[in-house]
Amino acid sequence: MRKKLCFFLFASLFAVAYDGRAQGVLNKLKNKALQEVNALENAKSSKPAVNTHNKLSGNVSRTVAARLGSDETFDYGENCIDLGASIEQVSFISTRRNGSATQCFAYRNGVRTPIACPQSSQNGNCSGSVQCSYAELRTPGQDEMKSYVETKTASHAMPSPSLSEDQIKAMSAYMTPAQVAELRKSLATAQTQTANQSYSTVESVTINFNGQHYGPYKQLQSFMLSPGNQHFYAVVTEDAGAGMPQMEIVSSMLKDVIKLAGYAAPLALAASDDQSELAYVALGSDQNYTISTSSGKSYAMPIANGFGGVWYAAGSTHVLAVSQNQLFRDGQVIKNLTAGESTSPCSLYVSADGKSLTVIRDNKISFSDGDYFEYPLKISVVKVNGSPYYRWLAFENQEVVIYQKPY
Repeated sequence: MRKKLCFFLFASLFAVAYDGRAQGVLNKLKNKALQEVNALENAKSSKPAVNTHNKLSGNVSRTVAARLGSDETFDYGENCIDLGASIEQVSFISTRRNGSATQCFAYRNGVRTPIACPQSSQNGNCSGSVQCSYAELRTPGQDEMKSYVETKTASHAMPSPSLSEDQIKAMSAYMTPAQVAELRKSLATAQTQTANQSYSTVESVTINFNGQHYGPYKQLQSFMLSPGNQHFYAVVTEDAGAGMPQMEIVSSMLKDVIKLAGYAAPLALAASDDQSELAYVALGSDQNYTISTSSGKSYAMPIANGFGGVWYAAGSTHVLAVSQNQLFRDGQVIKNLTAGESTSPCSLYVSADGKSLTVIRDNKISFSDGDYFEYPLKISVVKVNGSPYYRWLAFENQEVVIYQKPY
């Protein structure tokens, strides 16, 4: 074991709600990783594991962050592992079973320190963070939403169904006496059921965020948060006059409200890594998808075969999208995706210049230069001295290992 091990901060253990794309990848990853860990533990080997299924060139660095004890297990539930910090500060948690209890540990200068096991958080701040090429906006849960959104409602008496005697007389000309009697009976039952009943309607919605108030608005169509809850993004409805609705996008990162054409909410929203630009997707009158940005850019894409998603290339304001099995960058096709290739935005890492594409498929990172690595536990794009790098985490023969490769 290296003598020089550095300080690790532990992050809280989360139970995360992933969308269908990320959840399937993570489940397969966990199962395979656990199988390989068990095999390594049974082998009782003290040498670093050699994965002959990986191919890494000389521009990939390998750093052993820590070596766990033979009775410890890497905590695969620690989905909030932050790879954006320096290598010396990457956070993780290990566990050890002690009878029916679980013990947790953090590491400092190579010394294993017992800590209180973190309680699973319920706010979902790690949603979508594992194995995704970009920082997804997330929709908070119902309880968390209450801390941001205040809804004003009005109560109304339930109207009682009624028919005048003149109306019943007019209807009886086409009904038998038995049918008229049944009509009166049904009407009386309905009147009894609605008596003293009321219903509520939404009068307005106000967004409270970081001490600022936005609104009130007529309706709230959707509400999302950026990673770390730095900004909110909401689609709201206002009254455009003459009973016509006006759909708008409001955000804590926007100086002005974005007024949308038509009456349909955007199909998707995306924000750049630095939260400086917002993109939204709408179905245009020409039956094409239109991607528009808060900076005034606009791109049209075909609708055929459906829309696969929109996101920003890491570290840039270049807009990426998948539609008709094609990968678009700023409205231009840069790759036709063939059968078997991933079309999930989370699995497609496109360089800022659009010239290289790294793909995660079947729990394997395939880099544009031919390198590949199987079963990473977490992958991120980070900045090192101003330059972007891929950084991923692996657990190999009781070693917590961090790999790094130029982006």
